[in-house]
Amino acid sequence: MNISELDIPLKAKNVLTSKGIKELYPPQEKGVKDVLSGKNCVFAYPTASGKSLLAYLAILKKVLDEGGKALYIVPLRALASEKSDDLKKFEEIGLKVGTSMGDYDAPDPSLKRYDVIVATSEKADSLLRHNVDWLSELNCVVADEVHLINDRERGATLEVTLSKLKQVNPRAQIIALSATIQNSSTIADWLEAEHHESDWRPVELNKAVFDKNNHRIKYENFEEQELKPRGDEIKTLCLPTIEGGDQCLVFVNSRKSTQAVSRKMTSEVKKNLTDVEKKELAAIAESIEEESNTSVGKNLAKMIKSGTAYHNAGLSNFQRKKVEKAFRSRLIKLITATPTLAAGINMPARKVVVRDCRRYDALFGYNAPIPIMEIQQMLGRAGRPGFDEVGEAVLVAKNERAVDRLLDEYLMGESEAIVSRMVTETALRTHLLSLIATQHCSFEEEIYEFMEETFYAQQSEIWAIKDRVRKALDFLEEENLVKKEEEIFRSTTFGKRVSELYIDPVSAVKIRGAIESGKMGLNISYLHNICLTPNMYTLFAGKSELQQYMRKAESLRADLFEDLPHERGELEEYLRALKTALLLQDWMKEVPEDDIAAKYSVGPGDIYNKVETAEWLIHSATEIAKIYNPMKAEKLSELTERIKHGVKEELLTLSELEQVGRVRARSLYDAGFRKKSDVREALPEDLADLPGIGRTIAEKLSEYDFSEEKKAETTEKGEEKKDQTSLADF
Repeated sequence: MNISELDIPLKAKNVLTSKGIKELYPPQEKGVKDVLSGKNCVFAYPTASGKSLLAYLAILKKVLDEGGKALYIVPLRALASEKSDDLKKFEEIGLKVGTSMGDYDAPDPSLKRYDVIVATSEKADSLLRHNVDWLSELNCVVADEVHLINDRERGATLEVTLSKLKQVNPRAQIIALSATIQNSSTIADWLEAEHHESDWRPVELNKAVFDKNNHRIKYENFEEQELKPRGDEIKTLCLPTIEGGDQCLVFVNSRKSTQAVSRKMTSEVKKNLTDVEKKELAAIAESIEEESNTSVGKNLAKMIKSGTAYHNAGLSNFQRKKVEKAFRSRLIKLITATPTLAAGINMPARKVVVRDCRRYDALFGYNAPIPIMEIQQMLGRAGRPGFDEVGEAVLVAKNERAVDRLLDEYLMGESEAIVSRMVTETALRTHLLSLIATQHCSFEEEIYEFMEETFYAQQSEIWAIKDRVRKALDFLEEENLVKKEEEIFRSTTFGKRVSELYIDPVSAVKIRGAIESGKMGLNISYLHNICLTPNMYTLFAGKSELQQYMRKAESLRADLFEDLPHERGELEEYLRALKTALLLQDWMKEVPEDDIAAKYSVGPGDIYNKVETAEWLIHSATEIAKIYNPMKAEKLSELTERIKHGVKEELLTLSELEQVGRVRARSLYDAGFRKKSDVREALPEDLADLPGIGRTIAEKLSEYDFSEEKKAETTEKGEEKKDQTSLADF
């Protein structure tokens, strides 16, 4: 079907054709009628088969033709940026696109002016908790990667968000996009949607298993071929592809392996770069070194100069985006990644190699097989539409015996059925509090009726659901988060604030207990308490490290206001929390990033992740203190800003300046520029020679509009924190 035949505004057709989209793929053609007629749809298609376009068509039809709003829900922040960029292509025809991520304690009224809001599932749930009025205007909701309802950590949030939206605005069209899974029809039944399933791909995919000991590759059609050894299995499989001018994506099971594998490939890959590519890669490497003058940045930059890179959660957002962009531009020839990269980010390659089919699972405490669905998503990254006629996807077997097992299990086997994660106590207590706090449900029977509308109810008996719900409600009542009066559930002031803050009720109870008891005194005590909450994923600590932190805990016992737990599991949790708290303390003491990374065996991404979570939890503690111990609120508010910027008290004002982080703020302060007014009155040449400033930043600082800052300097401390939610420019 030609784009010109679609029942969408002509101006939208023109944008699509100008971007090279002139005809629909076969599975798109089968589903487009249901999409444009306003029906709910579930599309379970392989990677790169065009399901995103069907979602965009639904948005264009609903927003441009009917004048409503659309909400595009994604599981990852990186995916939010990608989808926002796609949709912003339609801004030239009047579609206003906004992006909202993070800052869960902010309803963000500015979102009202956008036609399409791209948000993570957590942010979408947060908006529902704040009862934002524009949600009633929604007439299209897209749930991308809806199979991640199966995710142990975040799946319940997506499930509850969709369940709420179905009830809040039952007329809104729901488009759910999924990988090929065993029970996608069950999701369609739950969403009352048309079910569309296909295994069609725009690029043919050849899948195989490679026996690294015998250098033989066995394809899914059982044909075999012997490969010429080129060193290890990665070199043997990837070098012929790279020498042919194509790209490779290698998946391994740990961050350490991503770096090691890429490092080993640098010299071989560099031989295949043109002079122009080397020059462009050198510029990218230089920008990474300038952004973060750390060992991680330097090592990554060195690899990039050679045409290789790695991609894992230890990198900063800036570093990851640079790597992704350079790979899409076909400059980087090989990326080694952890499986996270396969979760929706659009980075196809001619060849995909999955070296490891097992990884460490913290739930089980050992290396467990990676689910079939995840492996298939990795393999599905092979083949670039518009560049390749065939994509190659290869699993690596450790020996001959493993070849047939991997072939049967991962290449020929059916993907697992996804299950609801609402069954967990954490999910139930968190989302039940939200239902009551927003008055979505007030009677116990209404709560059960809501639960019957969830995906959870598709897979469990109602009596079992009621039993679990009752236990969660008992907890909320016992901890004064909700009250039941004359059969009506109402949230307390505490419960409503906890729901808005978007933290686990158990975290809130722990924080409240510490605030009321007076345990929180020194900074390390505040930090340790928030690190003991379920919302903080603490740093790993091995046996020798645990002994080290045991000694540290003994020396800090008076400052921590706590005795060491006796039970082994609790003690380990206590010590891991202490390690995490000490990292945050070093961050606030302005210890250099490199030193923190080396001391705690983490990457920049880990540091920023802990800092972001700690800022959120300390802000939550500030709000809880306003209810139970207002005297502590001011101290906690200051601590929030120090964690955010990673500075000592004297740098708080300077670090608020645009493009002045912790390093530049210290440089300015040590040179005598102690206040914003000092910077405002300085000439660019006064600032340019300072460490970390330079001419460009100096000129920007001299041009900075301080009018708002002047007002802020006269505003009382404790003013309500301004919303930090990022919006896409338009």
